[in-house]
Amino acid sequence: MGGRGTFAAGNPVPYTYEVDTDFSPDGKFHGVKVLKGIEGTGKHGLPESSHSSIAYVKMNPDGTFNMLRVYDKNHNLRLEIAYHSEQVIAKGKPKVLHYHTYGTEFSSTYTKNFSRTTHILHKNSKLYKKYKKFFKGVN
Repeated sequence: MGGRGTFAAGNPVPYTYEVDTDFSPDGKFHGVKVLKGIEGTGKHGLPESSHSSIAYVKMNPDGTFNMLRVYDKNHNLRLEIAYHSEQVIAKGKPKVLHYHTYGTEFSSTYTKNFSRTTHILHKNSKLYKKYKKFFKGVN
């Protein structure tokens, strides 16, 4: 995984995602664009840098929350919240609500070295409370 050479680094990379209107006619969930990968591109997550929005959300086919990514004003990925298996912290659970924070070098440079943290997202945290409206179907 890496952001080197992305849109945020100044490269006109092709946009391989489209707005997912399966969940709402305008393709938004709580005001944030819901994206999905364009068939045949092999892209199934969310972009490593933003072309226009400060956040994107991905939902599972059953309408439950999968991932939220938040970007800074320069289109660089800064925060990812996800609900899926994460071997480092899952401890045998099939899914765990967790988050990653990304260093300022991610998305904006060509370097292969970047910092990323991984933490369980606890329900009493400020971060959980700020974004909980997106966590549809999370147990």
